[in-house]
Amino acid sequence: MVTVLRSALTVALTAAVAAPAAAAAAPRAHDFERSLSDGKARAASAVTTVDAGRPFDVVGLRWTAAPDHPHVELRVRVDGRWKRWVDVPAHHSARGSDPVLAAGADAVQLRGTRGIRGLRLRFVRVKGSERAAPRARAAQSGPPPIVPRAQWDPGNQCAPRDTPTMGSVQMAFVHHTVSANDYAPEQSAQMVLGICRFHRNSNGWDDVGYNFFVDKYGQLFEGRAGGIDQPVVGAQAQGWNSQSTGVANLGTYEDVPQTDQALDAMSRLLAWKLPLHGAPVTGTVTLASGGGETNRHPKGQAVTYERISGHRDGNATACPGEMLFGQLPRVRQMAAGRAPAVIGPGPAVGAASKLTLGVQRSALAFPEPARLGGRLTDPGGVGIGGVQVRIQVLTATGFKAVGAAGTDAEGNFTAELPSTRNRTIRALVGNIASAPVKVAVAPQVVATSRATRVLAGRQRAVLLGSVRPAKAAVTVVVAREVGGRYVRVAALRVKTVRGRFRAVVPLTKPGLYRLRVTFRGDKLNVAGGQADAYVRAVRKLNGAAAAPAGR
Repeated sequence: MVTVLRSALTVALTAAVAAPAAAAAAPRAHDFERSLSDGKARAASAVTTVDAGRPFDVVGLRWTAAPDHPHVELRVRVDGRWKRWVDVPAHHSARGSDPVLAAGADAVQLRGTRGIRGLRLRFVRVKGSERAAPRARAAQSGPPPIVPRAQWDPGNQCAPRDTPTMGSVQMAFVHHTVSANDYAPEQSAQMVLGICRFHRNSNGWDDVGYNFFVDKYGQLFEGRAGGIDQPVVGAQAQGWNSQSTGVANLGTYEDVPQTDQALDAMSRLLAWKLPLHGAPVTGTVTLASGGGETNRHPKGQAVTYERISGHRDGNATACPGEMLFGQLPRVRQMAAGRAPAVIGPGPAVGAASKLTLGVQRSALAFPEPARLGGRLTDPGGVGIGGVQVRIQVLTATGFKAVGAAGTDAEGNFTAELPSTRNRTIRALVGNIASAPVKVAVAPQVVATSRATRVLAGRQRAVLLGSVRPAKAAVTVVVAREVGGRYVRVAALRVKTVRGRFRAVVPLTKPGLYRLRVTFRGDKLNVAGGQADAYVRAVRKLNGAAAAPAGR
């Protein structure tokens, strides 16, 4: 489920982006896998060829065991011709590699897989007609044109698994994706969707790792969900994610430079994004390392960075490629010419300031969001404007930031928090926390009957439906009309598969029956949500009126 906090800025930007032509089919993404495992380590010089059996757009590696820092090379076949060999970066958080973009390829060759066991190839195919390159219109002030998720994933096929986590934005890391550079502008959105699917489904992440993407034509794309103007924690620079934002360049820039259009777009993006969070685009910043396998610096070490740095500055990688890394001084210079001249320190919030939080409705029916509101005031009760308020939810390890909102001139703020489960929520400014509020979320239940009339004692009513968020089971309460009211006859526990269910209900006596599907509650959600279906059991069906019977 997409669970984001979006400010009015983000919503306005999304509305300003022109939709692709209606005639273009929305892309459909699916994943598949090919195993190379024979239980033995492979020779270093061997070249392994794998025919995927169908076209693919993204490929990556997974394994059960490998040497430290494996060096694998890969190339793909497109239209009968093999592309050049590329290094496949191993990823820190999974037994495998980062994704390699390979639009329209149908085969893979690998080399350098010595010592790797249980090797598998994970593919993503993004099908559908190529859409016209998305067009975005920038507001007079604010961010540059950015293509929202709704355009590169119109079918919601890479929905985040959980609410985004919020951190801070002290700097930006620049990345490149490993891929050919000969793509067309209308292919970029599908490339972003393919990377998202690989990150979520193969790496097992909540969402795509990068905060933003830019293609060689200068098109900018929203990455990880949560709001382009929010300090969303990505998965793009291990040990630094909670203190930075990341922008990925579509293509490989080891031997060729990035285009002027892309450099211009990146500079516009970062000239807006960094000052938005109180960070300049030039100069340096010193941050504490969060550690990690690919981090160049141990946990807790203080490291000084340029405000706009390359991925290789923080992690053991060649990213963003030698040529693009050499272009970063130009990006900094261009961004400096566009950033605000003065970045103020913001309003002072003292220890005696007061922060309140309320919720419009505490009992919610999924997918209804929690509508929050509150106020930040000084000791005299005067509102404090221009302050970022963190919205946090209680987890097993304490409160976790899931969004942010800004106070207006009177100190008021509002936010919407989509939620799949019961939550305890608070607002936080510095060390000042509001009193927590609680919301209870009842799932959404939908049910329909395959027939409105069945033969009493001979045919069974069949209910089809779903419960969201997905639950293990629902209850079907069977009641028969007697004297103008419904009398309970039976209650059936029906298991679901990924939230969908099929219930077969015997109706032995003639009469009108109400089949009520309910959820009884669990640790995550309160009881509630119901759907009714009505079926009449009769002694005889007239002509062809009989509907399919449950057997």
